[in-house]
Amino acid sequence: MVSQKTIEIVKATAPIIKEKGEEITRRMYQIAFEERPDYKRSFETTWMQHLDGGGQARKLAAAVYAYATHIDHLDELATAVDKIAHRHVGTRILPEQYPLIGEKLLQAMKDVLQDAATDEVIAAWAEAYNALANIFIQKENAIYKQEDRELTEQLAKADRP
Repeated sequence: MVSQKTIEIVKATAPIIKEKGEEITRRMYQIAFEERPDYKRSFETTWMQHLDGGGQARKLAAAVYAYATHIDHLDELATAVDKIAHRHVGTRILPEQYPLIGEKLLQAMKDVLQDAATDEVIAAWAEAYNALANIFIQKENAIYKQEDRELTEQLAKADRP
């Protein structure tokens, strides 16, 4: 999944992520929505509907921190990943949205952490983000397929006399 070096770097950054996480995620949403205002539609039924972002940035910051502290034991996050994946499906997050969000998360880390966001730290977080994004994409694809099967079954039943 991710290299041992990435695990070590990401875990070492956990304290600063805990301290600055909400600032990072607020910045990430700001720059992501500046570039892709259409992405904000995915958040219309979340905490992001509030003008200040409400608790959405805080929720994402907590998730990023949890990932940083459990990157070497992702099984401990399985319930949270499942819940988030279902929420993503409910708001129609698509696989093609992950690269931009990852790029903006890294940019926000650089903006907020400044000198602490060394090239090595950013490279490790890029690897870690991509690994987690792939987990979500696979999980969400499975949920979408299950929903499609259930809908097909419902339609087939409705067509029967």
